Amino acid sequence: MRYAIPVVLWALVAVCLGVYFLNRPGNPGDGPKVDPKQVHKNNGEVPHGTVIESIPWKHLPDVDRFKLTDQNGESFDSADLTGRPFVVSFFFASCPTFCRELNNELDRVNRALKDTDIQFLTITVDPENDTPEKLSQYAEGYDAKPDRWAFLTGQKYKLKEIGEHTFNVVVDRDTHTDNILLVDKWGRYRDRFKWDQPTDMKRFIKVSKQVAAETEPPLDGSVDTRNVLAGYEHPDLANVPWIRDFHLTERSGKKFFSRDLTGEVWIANFFFSSCPGICKAQNKYLRDLQKRLGEDSPRIVSITTDPTNDTAAHLRDFAKTLTADKENWLFCTGDSHLIKRVGAEFFKAHASDGHHSSELFVVDRWGEVRGKFDWQEPKQEIEMLKLVEQLRAEDRPQRPVDPPGNKPEEASDVESEDFDSKEDQNEK
Repeated sequence: MRYAIPVVLWALVAVCLGVYFLNRPGNPGDGPKVDPKQVHKNNGEVPHGTVIESIPWKHLPDVDRFKLTDQNGESFDSADLTGRPFVVSFFFASCPTFCRELNNELDRVNRALKDTDIQFLTITVDPENDTPEKLSQYAEGYDAKPDRWAFLTGQKYKLKEIGEHTFNVVVDRDTHTDNILLVDKWGRYRDRFKWDQPTDMKRFIKVSKQVAAETEPPLDGSVDTRNVLAGYEHPDLANVPWIRDFHLTERSGKKFFSRDLTGEVWIANFFFSSCPGICKAQNKYLRDLQKRLGEDSPRIVSITTDPTNDTAAHLRDFAKTLTADKENWLFCTGDSHLIKRVGAEFFKAHASDGHHSSELFVVDRWGEVRGKFDWQEPKQEIEMLKLVEQLRAEDRPQRPVDPPGNKPEEASDVESEDFDSKEDQNEK
C-alpha cells in the first residue's frame, strides 16, 4: 500500500506534464481547433497562437493597395511591392516595453532574413503623435531604411482599414495586435505569427524563406497558416466592411465560393429568370457565345437578383432550357442583401431585387474585376474577348488601383443610364 500512493502521484505528474507540453503556448499546431465564429467575435485574434490550419492557397485573401507616409516623409504605396513579399506589424513609438520588444524581435529576424528580398512595414497606431520626424528618430535605433524596413504613419481611418478590414486585427493604442503578418509576393495574406513565442518566430523565418523563394503562385496547393479565417463564410454580413469574395448557392445546391475560380478568367452577369425581355436575350447570347468559343470559352457565373423566386431548384430547371453545361455555366442564388452587396462592392454595379446591370463583367485569374462590357455591342464583344486572352496570360496579380471602400457609381445615375428595372425589362 505504501508504494501505491507514490505510483499514483507520479502518474498524475506524468499526465499533467503531458497536458502542458501538448497545449503550451508557442507550440503551433498542437492546440485545439478554433471555431472561426469565435475568432470573428475576437477581431481575428487566435487564442494562444497555437492553431494552424491547412488551407488552399487560392482561399487566402488579397491585401488591398494602401498609401501611407514613411519615416522620411516620403509617400509609400504598397503597389510598389508587387512581386515582393512583405511583413506588417503595428506599434506606437512612445510604448516603452511591449512595442520596443516587438521591434527588437523584428530587428533580429530581419537580420536572419538578410539574404531574402522581404520588406518590413511597421505601422503606428498613434498617428497623432507619431509624425514622420518621430518615426525617423525611432528607426535610427534599428538602422532601418525605408527600402527594407519602413515605419509608416497616415490618417487614422486608413490605418484602421488596413488593420481591421484587411488583416482582421485590432488597431488601437491600448490593445493593438501582437501578431506580425506575412503577405506573399502574389499579394495574398499568407500567415500570422506571435512575435513573443520563439517556436512561432522560428516558423516565421522558415515560412518567409519559402515565400521569398516562390517563382509562381501555388494555385493548386495548400498552405499551413494561422490565418484561420481564409475561405470562411462570414456568418454576419454586418461584420464584413467590404465584399472581397463571396459564397452563394449554385443550382446543384452546392456552395459556390468565388475564390475557387482563382487561376482562371471568368465572366459574370446578373439576371432573373422571370424576365422575358433583356435577361432572356442576354442568356441566349451567352449560350451562343459558349458554343462559338467551344473549349476556349471562359466559365460564366450568372447571379440572380431575384433570389426569393430563383431558388436552386428553380435555377436547375431554368438552366435546362438553355442547355447550360453544369461545369462551365454556373447559376447562383443566395441571400438578397448579400447579392446586392456583391453587385455594388465586388462588381461595382447595381444588383438588387428589381434592378440589375445588363453588362458582362470580366474577372481575372486573381479574383479582380478588370472590365465590363455591353453584350449588345459587337465591337465590345471583340474588346471583351481580347481582354480575356490578355488576362489568361498574366502570371502574377495586378494590385487594384482603387482599394475597397471607394464608392461605386451612384445608383441613381447608374439606373438612368446602364440599368433596367424589372418593369422596363419586361417591356423589352
